[in-house]
Amino acid sequence: EEVAFDRLKLAGVIGFNGKVQNGFLVHPDGEHVIFCLGSNVIVENIITKRQFFLQGHTNNVVCIDIDKSGSFIASGQVTYMGYKATIIVWSYENKEKYAEFVLHKVKIQALGFSANSSYLASLGGQDDGSVVIWSIPKREAICGSPAQPQSAGVTLVL
Repeated sequence: EEVAFDRLKLAGVIGFNGKVQNGFLVHPDGEHVIFCLGSNVIVENIITKRQFFLQGHTNNVVCIDIDKSGSFIASGQVTYMGYKATIIVWSYENKEKYAEFVLHKVKIQALGFSANSSYLASLGGQDDGSVVIWSIPKREAICGSPAQPQSAGVTLVL
């Protein structure tokens, strides 16, 4: 006989992963900070200390970005060899998943929104080596290219 258990609800986090490049961002409203810890993205009000948890990744979040308008947060994860890594775009207003992109192998190295918030650039890690441009309104990839030739080394920054 199977016993059903309610899933534990995350109440709060204390900590910070300093190994995530640009892993601590201030929202354009000046009242919230965004950071990642494990597989979670945390949005915290710096005045009230209230935390919101954006959950959906299956492994550690290794890069985050927020668009200039503050409407979207993007997060990318690392996974295991042979698997594809997930990018999630979150609606800041609703604190919910807006889009999910799966194309890169193993790791998302970096993410960056365009100035008009219509596009997201993603850079795959060493095992992937490609850059992809995603349309935020269409929620799909629009183009991609290898980020570096084999002889040039590893690209780490967008």
